[in-house]
Amino acid sequence: MLGLAIGVGALVAGLVMALLGAGLGYVGLVAGGLVIAAMGLLAAIVGAIGFARHGSARTERE
Repeated sequence: MLGLAIGVGALVAGLVMALLGAGLGYVGLVAGGLVIAAMGLLAAIVGAIGFARHGSARTERE
């Protein structure tokens, strides 16, 4: 679940960075934000697959 949360956070941060760069007219900031967003999306997908395959990392407590 942590990988999914980190991935979604990086995705949102990258998109905000790209939008900020678009508003200011910096192409490099837009490109960097999109790269960070893509990496965040990849991390979120991997985290979701890991959670779906293995479930929670927590041990069951009685």
